[in-house]
Amino acid sequence: MIRIDSYFPMRKWEQMRAFLSECYRPDHAICSKKFFEWQFQVDSNNGNARLMCAWNDDRLLGILGYLPLLVNWGEIAKPYESAWLLYWMVRKEALRGLGLLLIRKIHEMYPLLLTVNASPMGQPILTSLGYTFFKSVPRYISVFDKQQCSNMLLDESMGNDLDAYVFKSARSESLNISETKLNERNYRPDWHFYNALSFGTIRSLEYLTWRYIDHPGFKYHVVIEGDPERPAVCVYRIEKAFGDYEAMVGRIVDSYFPCDVEGRKRGMDLVFTVLQHLKSIGCAFADLFCSNEIYGQLFIDLGGGMEPTDRQIFPVRLTPIQRVIRYQNFGFFAPKGLPLPDLKNLYVTKSDIDGDSPVSRLLIGR
Repeated sequence: MIRIDSYFPMRKWEQMRAFLSECYRPDHAICSKKFFEWQFQVDSNNGNARLMCAWNDDRLLGILGYLPLLVNWGEIAKPYESAWLLYWMVRKEALRGLGLLLIRKIHEMYPLLLTVNASPMGQPILTSLGYTFFKSVPRYISVFDKQQCSNMLLDESMGNDLDAYVFKSARSESLNISETKLNERNYRPDWHFYNALSFGTIRSLEYLTWRYIDHPGFKYHVVIEGDPERPAVCVYRIEKAFGDYEAMVGRIVDSYFPCDVEGRKRGMDLVFTVLQHLKSIGCAFADLFCSNEIYGQLFIDLGGGMEPTDRQIFPVRLTPIQRVIRYQNFGFFAPKGLPLPDLKNLYVTKSDIDGDSPVSRLLIGR
């Protein structure tokens, strides 16, 4: 008899660890208890992980993770309850249709559902249920060291491809900034200034604290500039690529600012300063995955560029370097009556849910 539970109790961690090791791989990041508890918000959920679980007696057959988060969906500063879906998996011997049953159960709980990096197997199923998918979130690149970058190119790219992405460092508007300790005194945005964030997860103080400050594996740097009610924000981390080549790479995972002349200037000064810092410490390049063209345009204005939609310049996975094509897709299910956005009007980045995560639990610890 199949039983569906809406939460996973951490007292059954060994059953979950065995399931994840079998269905993913033993060294996958999600097999780290520390990362698992952070990813599924155990601390804020009475010690239970936010996973829909299918059981046959005490044997775990399938899971579907979900994270309830407030989003803007067509109207700024009017929060809408949604859930982001992640880690949808069933055992090979499970009854046909079990994965679909898990999806239908989550639809009973939340009207608006979103996901990134849907698998080639899962995406057609979700599309048949009425989900809208965008094939790839744009990736913006800023090259600092062409010699280092030439050693990291994907096979179909050439050294002269880098000329279109070189960072423009000859500006006088850099700021004297330092990493920011977020709190209510310095970060309380009035979202009416941020029209470009009218579709996407609300970057509240609570969200930023969970997503970046409390992350168990990565050291994120959060910098803000401006008044607490209208700050420009940039979040980045430094990744040490290894494998067939070693280099440091700047990964900018959040970047937004008020949508007026003053806000854009402050945002450009902030991003320029971060890029200048990444160059000064020896990074080969920096990248930003961002669907919103307003914020992506800053990389272009500073000398960088958007990676072609039909091929990639650099690998996406760097620890170790995997010279394969990897696009970040984005999908959503919106009930009738809600607007349907274009990709360029959404604000989806690599950091949304699990787009930016450790490759291995060995990078986190148990």
